[in-house]
Amino acid sequence: MRFDPIPPDGQPAKPARGASKPRRRRRLALKRGHRLAIYWSVPILLVLAVGALAGVGLAAVIRVPKVESVADFEPGRITRLFDREREEFATYARERRVMLVEGEVPPLLEQAILAAEDANFLQHGGVDIQGVLRAVFKNLMQGRYAMGGSTITMQLARNLFLSPEKKWRRKIEEALLAVELEKRYSKQQIITLYCNLMFMGHGNYGMAAAARAYFDKDVPDLSLTEAATLAGIPQRPSAYSPYRRPDLVVNRRNYVLRRMQEEGFITAADYDVASRQPLEVVTHSEAIEKAPYFAEEIRKDLESRYGSKGLLEKGLQVHTTLDSVIQARAQEALRSGLLRLDHMRGYRGPIDTIESDDLEAVELPSWTRLDLRPGMWNQGVVLSATRSAARIRMGGETHELTPAGIRWTGKSSPRQLLRAGDVAWFRFEAGAEENGDPVLMLEQEPEIEGAVVVLESATGAVRAMVGGWDFDRSKFNRVTQARRQVGSAFKPFVFGAALEMGYTAADTLYDAPVAFPAIPGEPPYSPRNYYRKYYGITTLRRAIEESFNVSMVKLMDMIGAQQVIDFARRCGIESDLHPFPSLALGAVDLTPLEMAAAYAVFANQGLYVRPYLIESVSEPNGNLLEQHGLTAHKAMDPELAFVLAHTLEGVVDRGTAASANGIEAALAGKTGTTDDNSDAWFPGLTPRYSILVWVGHDVKKSIGRNMTGATAALPIWRELVAAGLEDGWIHPAEEFSPPPGIVFQEIEYATGMLAGLGAERTIREAFVAGTEPAQPFNPRWRRIMALPWYQQEAHYVPKAGERMPDGVVDWDPIIQSWSEDE
Repeated sequence: MRFDPIPPDGQPAKPARGASKPRRRRRLALKRGHRLAIYWSVPILLVLAVGALAGVGLAAVIRVPKVESVADFEPGRITRLFDREREEFATYARERRVMLVEGEVPPLLEQAILAAEDANFLQHGGVDIQGVLRAVFKNLMQGRYAMGGSTITMQLARNLFLSPEKKWRRKIEEALLAVELEKRYSKQQIITLYCNLMFMGHGNYGMAAAARAYFDKDVPDLSLTEAATLAGIPQRPSAYSPYRRPDLVVNRRNYVLRRMQEEGFITAADYDVASRQPLEVVTHSEAIEKAPYFAEEIRKDLESRYGSKGLLEKGLQVHTTLDSVIQARAQEALRSGLLRLDHMRGYRGPIDTIESDDLEAVELPSWTRLDLRPGMWNQGVVLSATRSAARIRMGGETHELTPAGIRWTGKSSPRQLLRAGDVAWFRFEAGAEENGDPVLMLEQEPEIEGAVVVLESATGAVRAMVGGWDFDRSKFNRVTQARRQVGSAFKPFVFGAALEMGYTAADTLYDAPVAFPAIPGEPPYSPRNYYRKYYGITTLRRAIEESFNVSMVKLMDMIGAQQVIDFARRCGIESDLHPFPSLALGAVDLTPLEMAAAYAVFANQGLYVRPYLIESVSEPNGNLLEQHGLTAHKAMDPELAFVLAHTLEGVVDRGTAASANGIEAALAGKTGTTDDNSDAWFPGLTPRYSILVWVGHDVKKSIGRNMTGATAALPIWRELVAAGLEDGWIHPAEEFSPPPGIVFQEIEYATGMLAGLGAERTIREAFVAGTEPAQPFNPRWRRIMALPWYQQEAHYVPKAGERMPDGVVDWDPIIQSWSEDE
């Protein structure tokens, strides 16, 4: 049995000099001493009897586990997740443990443990009779439990085989087991097992795990004070917390140092220096984890296949597809983008307001993880607010918030926003002021959410995954779990299906009011363009680049909705798709990961590759449990995939994503916006990566007036791509390479005709060989294209099956439905 510990300073409590002891207190102490004498005498006699007289008989009465099983004992190991550079980024375990092997316990740590727990460890055979008698005497003298009598071997036996219950039977079993352990295992093996098994607080088991957690060191690198700190924790790990009670830990550490001096392990000078050292432990900031949504996705997968026990105890070594550089950039881009959108809505007010006459004495719970480095968010308490500045308290420090820190709110004075007692978020932003000090910024958590995923198109490897603003706020992973309407981002699948039917980017449609049959009892469906205008004769390229709704619905009607559905299925879209006209405009709920993988087909020569996160899983001994194998199929011909990607490059060059045109790299993509501006998308491509950004709320509501894919999602995508060019994981020289069977022709942009005399605006268009246009541009078409849309109809020859305005018999219900949509 482990008995109550000595006081933190290692010395028994002494009465003040001259203090009187009432007679009643003296009688109680004597009675307690008699009880302790009986309490301690019995186990001592029994242990002596076991060792000297009745070992065989007592062993027959008390069932003692076979200590041979220690050789096969393997405690729960930590499952570790590694990124593609083999850097650990997440762990899962019931017990956070790092195992040492025999010979790896450094002498300094071993000496600290012996001094703290069992000075006679190298001399006794498992039970230290001298130590037990010393403990009995000390406890009797103090009238309380002041010293335990368990050796290191007895503590190990208890941890390996016994329950923590405090009964004589368990104490006897503990002694017997300790003797057996000493017979079969060397002292070095026993001390190593002890260092691996002891609970060290905060979920850490073993000295190696504690060294990493508290000091960010391996055990060979521990200093004297650090070794003494760890050696003192096992006595009461819940009490000796370096984070909650550093004062107790320092006292306990100094006791261990004093015992090391008494045992001759260190000198008096060593003790004097070490005992004056402050407790310096690592502060683990939880503000931004490396890849929490990515790790959680893997955790769920591993648990479903290996079970909870396998995940938390088997020490799986999981090598993943994560690129930590790309992940960090994706997180930065999403957070800054969501913050920018939130700032546009203005300041909503404080998190809380504290009513107190002494705000200097207020302590916020979040201050246990305070991190005042630039960029880190911390909660602060407003002490005062004037026209020129506000005084903000964070932890034990007070900082000044100037008008520069609230500029985004549109206010010029801190007192317009804050008052004494307000609790709000703050962060430091480097630079900006004349003295070069970081500027304190007022902040607020965005109400809006977002998601970013980066796929390697050729392999399906997920290189980055950010499922929301903050994992602690919401563990809902919007990359894999959020099914949202994709809006115009679906239009490339309509265009791709048309390419398979023989259409080209240079073919034209007539963009004008038109109606499609609806279900009985409903008015005909008549789509309208985003800006409530029509464009007359238009090429399919222009319809994609400028995202014309009417043209895309007409195109799907002409080729058949089922053709579009089949094409999307081959691209990896597995969600439900319904053959309604609105499907052409993205009236379908998809996940961001689903969309990113489908777009990757366009950059991967028509090959769909299923996304994956895990490269391999192995056991701690290196035995391979699984290795990723590519899952892929042909979605379309390489020529069609290239024409699609080439057309989507025009969206960035001239269309709705033209704000990204200044980036010097081959880029393609498509903006997506849903009704009421509730969802904003930008799935985009580089020759190597499929990068998707989604912005919206978790419930369907507007993210703001004119918050389209181009204004809400594209800036985040653009920032991430720019960072990729800066870091080097996006290469400016890479191009979308045309496969054999592709020809290029110079065409007039507006009409899709071959560039000829008088063609002023031309582009280099890609065609599948044999589908390029034959009609040359005539200057008269410049005058025709300048006419209003309704006057262009006289010069247009409808395509087979193309619905035209004059096919509508009754416009009244359609006009009524338009007015209801306003």
